[in-house]
Amino acid sequence: MELGQTLDKLLLIGSYTESLPHVVARGSGITLVGLDSTSGRFATLSMCPDLRNPSYLAVSADKNRIFAVEELDETHGASVVALTLDRDTFAMRVTARHGAMGDCPCHVSLDQDEARVFVANYMSGSVATYRIDAEAGILGAGQKIQRSGNGPNPERQEGPHAHQVVPSVQGKGVFVCDAGTDEILHYPYSGHELAKTPDLVLNAPPGSLPRHLVQSHDGRRIYVVHELGCIIRSYACMHDGFEFTGEIGTLPAGDTCPSACAAIRLHPNGRYLYASNRGHDSITAIAIGMDGTMSNIGTYATRGECPRDFNISPSGDILVVANQNSHTLSAYRIDPVSGSLAELGEVYPIGSPTCVQFL
Repeated sequence: MELGQTLDKLLLIGSYTESLPHVVARGSGITLVGLDSTSGRFATLSMCPDLRNPSYLAVSADKNRIFAVEELDETHGASVVALTLDRDTFAMRVTARHGAMGDCPCHVSLDQDEARVFVANYMSGSVATYRIDAEAGILGAGQKIQRSGNGPNPERQEGPHAHQVVPSVQGKGVFVCDAGTDEILHYPYSGHELAKTPDLVLNAPPGSLPRHLVQSHDGRRIYVVHELGCIIRSYACMHDGFEFTGEIGTLPAGDTCPSACAAIRLHPNGRYLYASNRGHDSITAIAIGMDGTMSNIGTYATRGECPRDFNISPSGDILVVANQNSHTLSAYRIDPVSGSLAELGEVYPIGSPTCVQFL
């Protein structure tokens, strides 16, 4: 299949295909979408309907392999799935599927060598890791680390809720955001597995629900978005650990709109942060100073409801938002000097989008 001359960017979109208590599903699985970055026009190029609730995706460096979670209860088939992508035909094919060893996996990532895949199981509060084989995909007999604890919010923090697991830039282990216990943790590598106990625990404000984090390019700073706190907190590497260095809100000053943060991304140039606000339905842009301090650039409406995820093109010029509850994608142009956003094109209809990955 020929990629139209004007569709110069490719994106993979995850979705919900089966309704859950917090979402009415209209998704079709994983969708490959093209984007004209001049006009903002989207077009669907292919779909893979062979997965149930592929709510989060990770992509190999060569862009030929996809890893997805199937966000379901363990008894109903919660899984981590490997797929191949044919870059000529855009066809996606499932090559391996293994149980996620927990309930409602919501995040998946790869280590720098693409030798391991990591999964965060939200409802059961566990982290799973599996070895990856270049030919067979995901290998079975993975490792499970079960978290414990709770938080002060009885409706949201009755137990641990691992929401993200991401390898450290410095290659020493993985960071885990546990929204149920208000903790950000680092588990070091131990051979082909993870150590059973963390070597770093950062305590978030009680009831703030740390959800996702990003790392500076050198790995010496981390920025954590807190779901119910509607804040971003920064930490710097000091004395063989990380120490809190600052905090900034994600909503305009004085705004009382009920909202909950979802995703956070670092611009490829390392100078801008972006976070999504569900309820307020906006993207907040943050400037990062030379010393790591944060300052507000602006807040931009997503033109849709519940911006579950968004991502930035590798070239740093385009930001695309997945508006889960209005079933749309929206695109923005990023000003390279200021980091501000400008609306690009019209919103694009797509069922229950939950994850955006550029190819």
